[in-house]
Amino acid sequence: MAVKITHLTNGQQVRFANADGARRYAEIMGGGVDKWRFTVVSGQERPELSGRVVNVPVWRMTSR
Repeated sequence: MAVKITHLTNGQQVRFANADGARRYAEIMGGGVDKWRFTVVSGQERPELSGRVVNVPVWRMTSR
């Protein structure tokens, strides 16, 4: 069951595959579960894409 959490102050939304992951994120990274609204979403619902592109640098992990 997919879960979406929404921060009550800034409106940030994060989607998770299950409630345990969402709860853990809210507790550790998000300042506590009391600062988030939890919503169960159907598996058919597509997450809304912002259209932003994020470039992630890839580091070569070889020794010389």
